[in-house]
Amino acid sequence: MLNGVCDADLVGLGDRLVAAMGRGLGEVGTDSVFGRSFAALVLGLVIERDIVAEIVDGETMTQWLNASLDWFSAERDLRGVVDTGRGVAHAPAHAADVIASLARSRHVDTAAAGRLLDALPARLVDTAGTTLLLSEDERLAYATVTLLHRGDLPAGRLERALAPLRELSAVRHRHDLDPRAHARLNAVNYLRALSLQLDLGVRAMPWYAAADHFAAPPPGREAMRAVIADALRPFSFWYADGGALA
Repeated sequence: MLNGVCDADLVGLGDRLVAAMGRGLGEVGTDSVFGRSFAALVLGLVIERDIVAEIVDGETMTQWLNASLDWFSAERDLRGVVDTGRGVAHAPAHAADVIASLARSRHVDTAAAGRLLDALPARLVDTAGTTLLLSEDERLAYATVTLLHRGDLPAGRLERALAPLRELSAVRHRHDLDPRAHARLNAVNYLRALSLQLDLGVRAMPWYAAADHFAAPPPGREAMRAVIADALRPFSFWYADGGALA
C-alpha cells in the first residue's frame, strides 16, 4: 500500500473500503464488526499513501471524511478483544487511526479538522455500557494531538471540543448503578492520555509518510495543557483547584 502498488486503484480501493464500513452497521456481537473496523484501518493507509502520492481529489477525500465520521458515531460494537481465536475488533482505535491520517491530508481544511476534533470526545460520551480496555484511550488521544499539531486549532477550539465530557464528571463511579460510569472512565482515561501525550510529545508511527508533523510542539501548547487540566479537574477529589499551584 504505502510503496505505491495500489496507486492505479487507490480511489476505487478507498471507495470500496468506505462501502465496507457500512455493512452490518448497528449489529453488536457479530463478526460483521471485523469488516467495518479493518476497512477503516486500511482506509487510513490509503489516505497515508495519498499524502505522499497526491492521487485523490478533494471531493473524494471529503466523502471519505464524512463516511468515516458517520461510521465512527454510529458504530455500536466497541469490543476490543473479541476472544482468543478471533483476536481484536478495535473499532474505536481504527477510527482514531483514520482521523489521525485525515488530520494530515492537504484536502482537510480548518473547518473539517474541527469536525474531526469534535468527534473524538463526542464518541466517548456515547460509550455507556462499554469500558474501553485495549489502549483505545491512547489511540484517540494520539489522533487528537495529531490534529492539534496542525497549528490551526487553538486552545479555545480544543476547549469547545472537550466540553461534552464535563457532564460525565458528575456520573457515579459504579457501573452497576449507572451504565454511564463506563463512559466516565473512558473520558478520564482519554483526558489523562491526552495530557501525557501533550506533555511528553509524540512521534510519527511507522506507517506515517513523514515525521516532521510532530517536529515541534503544537502552537499554544501551554494554553492547551491548561484546557485539559481544567477538563480533568472535576473528575477527581484529589486534584488541587486551578489556583492552588499558581
